Amino acid sequence: MGRQDNNEAWTEETMEAYLKKAAESEEIPESLKPDRMEAWLRENTEKNRREAMDNKKKEENNRRKSYRGWWCGTAAVAACVAAVLFAAGRSIDQDSAFGPKEISKGTKTEDTAIEKVTADRGELKEGTTYQELYQAFSEVWEEQESMELVTDERAMDTGGEESDVPSEGKAGTEAVTEDGAADTAFRENSDEKMYGKTNQQEADVDEADIIKNDGRYLYQVIARNGKFYVQIADTEGGLKEAAEVGSFDNEISNIYVWKDRLVVIENGWVSQGISEQEQGESGRNFLDTIKEAVTSLFDSEPEEYYRETAYSKIHVYDIKDRTKPQEYHTFTVKGNYRESRISDGYLYFFTQCSACRPRLEQDYRAYVPEVDGEPLSPDKIYLPEETDTASYLVMVSINMEKPDKFTDTAAVVTAADKFYVSPGNIYVTDRNYINYEEQGPKSDSTGIYRFSYRDGKMKKEAEGTVKGTLRDDMAMNEYQGYLRLVTTVESQNVQEIKDDVTGEVLGYDGMDRMTTNSLYVLDEKLDVAGKIENLAKDELVYSARFMGDTGYFVTFRQTDPLFSVDLSDPKQPKVLGELKISGFSEYLHFYREDLLLGIGMEADENTGVTEGLKLSMFDISNPADVKEQSRQNLSDYHYAQALYEYKAVLIDTEKNIFGFQAEGYGEEMKNSYLLYSYEDRAFKEVLSIDCSDSDMYSWRVRGTYIGDCFYLMCANGRIEGYSLTDKNKITELAP
Repeated sequence: MGRQDNNEAWTEETMEAYLKKAAESEEIPESLKPDRMEAWLRENTEKNRREAMDNKKKEENNRRKSYRGWWCGTAAVAACVAAVLFAAGRSIDQDSAFGPKEISKGTKTEDTAIEKVTADRGELKEGTTYQELYQAFSEVWEEQESMELVTDERAMDTGGEESDVPSEGKAGTEAVTEDGAADTAFRENSDEKMYGKTNQQEADVDEADIIKNDGRYLYQVIARNGKFYVQIADTEGGLKEAAEVGSFDNEISNIYVWKDRLVVIENGWVSQGISEQEQGESGRNFLDTIKEAVTSLFDSEPEEYYRETAYSKIHVYDIKDRTKPQEYHTFTVKGNYRESRISDGYLYFFTQCSACRPRLEQDYRAYVPEVDGEPLSPDKIYLPEETDTASYLVMVSINMEKPDKFTDTAAVVTAADKFYVSPGNIYVTDRNYINYEEQGPKSDSTGIYRFSYRDGKMKKEAEGTVKGTLRDDMAMNEYQGYLRLVTTVESQNVQEIKDDVTGEVLGYDGMDRMTTNSLYVLDEKLDVAGKIENLAKDELVYSARFMGDTGYFVTFRQTDPLFSVDLSDPKQPKVLGELKISGFSEYLHFYREDLLLGIGMEADENTGVTEGLKLSMFDISNPADVKEQSRQNLSDYHYAQALYEYKAVLIDTEKNIFGFQAEGYGEEMKNSYLLYSYEDRAFKEVLSIDCSDSDMYSWRVRGTYIGDCFYLMCANGRIEGYSLTDKNKITELAP
């Protein structure tokens, strides 16, 4: 019977007849016999319902837990269903049960996809098939389910609860600045004065942020009464609100302002029950039959099987008139937002997407990435030869001049960890942990993929591996065709654990743990061209920065070694100097060609215990003899987001200002925005704004400037303006 004929034949009556016949003809396992199923169903249904309801109560805004509500039926129906899933289900054509759209939407037909086998290109296959993806993920799913089973058993023993369906992880942050001022009317005016821009890795590659500044208008993500908006404030003639964009139920991750376009990146979740997932009338009739039986048995409607799926939306607005933003287009990409960049007028956007185990192999939507609701074509998916993850990095690009469709789409099977985008390449890293399945010297490692990009088109070029893992956002840098990176390497000697009596191998364990640090230089093929290994034993990389032929990075245990490295010969990098001082720098920024700013923590030289924030200015005029030129201890403050999120730092070396929010947790709680300059070999405090009143300033404050006015921007929509000449507050916009 052909697909079309099969679809037409699957009515409710034929479905029920088929199920009955399949159940009668198949030998049912003892555990699935009607009397056993009825007892099991009655014993477990109410318990699992209560657990599902408890899980729903524990959901949070940014961390949604998933649950599996149990649906069940009479003993006869349950046995029938079990038998079909056990045996007959494997012979049901997925097209007939759930509709042909699942197979062909957004791709070639499944026949073509299954028959297509792309030639191997190194270790990474460019293009694959859904069947190959399913086979690659099956082993991972089985391992995940076995781990979940152990977790569930432990949770039952301790009274704890675990979600049946793992969440897709948290949303990433970060991505870009503006390409220029917004409209012609004030563009010339904004060019005459300096204004704050997003702190980013590459000058020519814009990154997104939660605040933006185009020289006249200020933009920021705000939250009010459980809703999220983008606030647009006009600074001309005093502060006034020009518009509020959107009213989102889900959190806004980041925004861009590019010419007369505003990009709003929204992260969300969608719950999908079985009845919503099934396609085709016969599938719905089948479920209705089961539901009716369950309702008659338990006198209540059953819970459905739920899967929560993360998605990201890219909302593009026309803001030529800042007072009347108009929504231009919205894109949807399956997965959690991780990163994005704008380069040469194209938005490059990345999500992390989990591949969930389907009920049947042909339920492609469960384990294939989707863009704008359509499954990604298999020839756009890159599958490594070996994989231990059921997860994708999904990559899309959009032409910002005409953002009405995707320019390009692609995905790679990887649990992407960190990203770096140079003016011509996208680098994606994937952390690999120590393998405890065989004995011998082992270390963790990082897999690296390089994708070139141009005019919105992305192409996989190379992949490689280095020892260790990346710990800092700035630890990668491309220069003259080479990628330089700094890693922390954890090494262990994995040994067999044997039974003392029988000699049977019980498992493996790591011995002689050691931590070192390495610097690698990779060529265009991501082969190692040069390296320095075994640096700073028992310490970790805390920050890194590269400038031209020189690299700097900080490691820490009890003191702060600041290493300087000569990279002029990529094949023979060498350490030039090592400055040891107390504490450590979490963030490094080149202040001038001969000065390097460090923002970090002071620490006891004997114990390594941190004692508060500190600022350091290093003299790097002679990289072989780096000196700490100045230090400012901020002992009243113990935390700053700037230590871990570089875009939280307002910094403009031409204007000679830098600032960040700082918090203190001593006898007196403190929350301040601190703005500094550096003059006469010393740090000068420009502003210190007390933000301790959380009702007024909210939990998050950021800073920017236009000309000689500094603007404090708060998550609740409050904006304050301060004169950089006399330090007085000169304007404010209350929420």
